[in-house]
This record gives sequence, C-alpha cells and structure tokens, in this order.
Amino acid sequence: MLRHTRLVLTVAAGVVAAIVIVLSVVQLRHYDNRRSAAAQVPAPLAVGTALQRPRPVPAMRLTDSSGKPFSTTQWRGKWVVLAPSLTLCHEVCPMTTAALNQIKQQVNQQGLGSQVTVAELSVDPWRDTPARLRAYRRLSSASFQLLTGTPAQVKRTWKFFGVYYARVPQGKPPDIDWMTGKPETFDVDHTNAVFIIDPAGQERIVDDGMPDVGGTLPAGLRKLLDEQGVHNLAHPSFGWTPKEVIQDLYFLMNRNLPASAVAPVKPPSPAAAARALSNSPHPLATLHQQAGALLPTDQSLQAAVRALRGYPVVINAWASWCGPCRAEFSLFAVASAKYGRRVAFLGNDTNDSAADAKKFLSQHPVSYPSYQGSQSGLGSLAQIAGLPTTIFVGPSGRVVYVHTGSYDTPTTLQQDIERYALGA
Repeated sequence: MLRHTRLVLTVAAGVVAAIVIVLSVVQLRHYDNRRSAAAQVPAPLAVGTALQRPRPVPAMRLTDSSGKPFSTTQWRGKWVVLAPSLTLCHEVCPMTTAALNQIKQQVNQQGLGSQVTVAELSVDPWRDTPARLRAYRRLSSASFQLLTGTPAQVKRTWKFFGVYYARVPQGKPPDIDWMTGKPETFDVDHTNAVFIIDPAGQERIVDDGMPDVGGTLPAGLRKLLDEQGVHNLAHPSFGWTPKEVIQDLYFLMNRNLPASAVAPVKPPSPAAAARALSNSPHPLATLHQQAGALLPTDQSLQAAVRALRGYPVVINAWASWCGPCRAEFSLFAVASAKYGRRVAFLGNDTNDSAADAKKFLSQHPVSYPSYQGSQSGLGSLAQIAGLPTTIFVGPSGRVVYVHTGSYDTPTTLQQDIERYALGA
C-alpha cells in the first residue's frame, strides 16, 4: 500500500512538473511574441525637409467650409498637416484629398485626433466658396478641415509657405465642372506639397511633390481625374505617401513606431548606380571607376581631397567591426548614387583589418573607394570622437561640418548633403 502511494505521488509530481514546464514555455513564447510585436524604434524623418529654424506662422484670416471666419491662431496647441488643393483640380488634388483622408484616419486610430488637425486650403479663391467646399466634402468624403478665403487672404497665406499658384487657360476641350455641369473657364497651376506645423504655431517640415496613394482612389475622386491625372496617379512625381507624412509627424512628436513599420533601405545595384552616375565630370568619374575599392595606405586620403578641390567632398569614416557603421552603409550607397555627379564621396576604413574591410565592401557595394587609415590619421582634416563619423568638406577644401555618429534614415543624410555639401 505504501509503495503504491509513493508511486502515485511520484507520477502526480511528474505530471505537475510537466504541466509547469509546458505553461512556462507557453508563457515564455507569449512574452517573446509580445516583446517582438511591441519592439519599437524612434520615428524617422521619412521624406520631408526639416527647417533648420522653425518659422512662426503669422495670424492669417481665412474662411471654413461652414462660412465662418477662421484664423490660423486657432491651430495653436495642435499639430497641423496642411496641403494646398482646389476642388476643380483634375491632375493631382484628388490624390491629395485621398492621402489626407488616410492621414486623418491613421491619427484617429492612434488616439491622436484631438492633437492633430489635418487641413486643405484652397488655391482657387475665385471659385472655392464655402458652399462648393461642402459639396466637395460630400463628393470626396473628406474627413478633415477644408478652408478658403478671399483672394487677398489666400494669397497672403500661401505666400508665407512659398506655395505658387496662378490662373491659366483651360484646355481644349475644357474640363467640365462636376458641380454645375458647365465647361470650366480657367485652370489653376500650383505647387504640390504638404506642410507640418507644431503646436507653438511654427512651420517645421515641408514635404514637396505629389501624393502617392498606391495607384488607387475611391470612385468619387477617381472620376475627377483627366488623362494627366491618371498618369500622375500611377507615376507621382517626387511622391510622398501618407505613411511617410505620418512618420515625419511622429518624428516631430518624438513618438516611436513598430520596428516593422520602418522599411529597410535597399541600396542600388552596382549597375544601377553606374547608370545614375554616367557622364559625371572627370574627377568624379575617376572615383566611380574605383567603386568599392579599398586603397592601400600608401595612397593618401588627404591627397585625394586636395585633388578634388572645386567639388564638395563627403568622407565617411567607418570600420567593418563597427555595428553603426554597417547599419548606415546602405544610406551612403543610396546618397552617392543620387548626388555623385555633383559631390565626391570617399570612405576612410579606420583602424580595421584590410581583409575584413575588403570582405565587407564586396558584400556592400558603394560607388566610391575607401582608403585604409587610422583615426589619428584623420586629424589633419578633423578630430573625430569615434565611429562612424562623416566629414563634409567644401569646394574650397575646408571642413564645413562634422557629423558624429550614424545616420538613421536616407532623409537625414541627404539633408546634410544638401545643406553642407551643396549649400542649399
């Protein structure tokens, strides 16, 4: 009897232990899945240009779609996503409306509807009355603020933001006004962009270009497009997506995004980079011929910089053993293919094994050479605190800026190239 009891207790203990193990494994997997799903990263500056000096938006009077007076001061305390548009546009504005609808829906889903205002301001004050804005809202299902104003009010507002617009002749045959059914008598050319304003009432980011809504539109907006509009829908020029605008907004708000939401950067293939850089000026073409090469220590980086006098130079100090260096390398591959006809790119493989560096370069091609060197060897150009470091040299041969640490997105690197290499 005692032996039987011990056997039962032993089996029971084994069963309990097995259950505990199974529950522990399940809980651990649940924790890992939850941790993986919740993995977040700071929102990057995705596509816009961040102003070096925020510009306070002055108080400007407008009119909302209900016909009530509106002042830009009413935006204070909220983030604002603002775009130019007009209700009789057949080339781009229907995509703008669809993109802003998606942005508005996304911020609402994130519980930020009370913190973020999305708005369209007309560039056609001659025809976009409050009544027409209300009709356009019904047609387009616009879920955001629609604004207009007198010609003087609209002109003053868009002049501040640098938005061009002008009346131009209608085509032949003329477009038909969707609201009245009558032929339109003129069209309006205008800048395509979206602007982000902070709660202090300051302009912070400009996203230039056409909205990219993935080639699809709701039926009510799709029918407004003409032949050029259908082309723009499929092939937006300098396109910005709703997702990218939201990332730019979250970048300013210091919000995090799920790591999976930030798309990895795909560098161009060597063949694609070569095509982009064909017919470069001779000194830059010489660099492109050395694409991905690791030049020995008997060739001097400093001598190369002197030989490139007259061109801006971007020097990336990196090493194969440096994790942040590896992470940002694809950004330089993209930037060098984009700017390499105007800007000289050079690498400095710093305190590294030549064999390891060559292996890394063979796996991560770029359109420029790297020089073997040391951190102290860069001292004649700039004192660097660690890796990676990017040194910007002006056409005169003088260092104009040193960026310590890695770049997180193509936009942040390209903004520094525009600012410090090209003087934009």
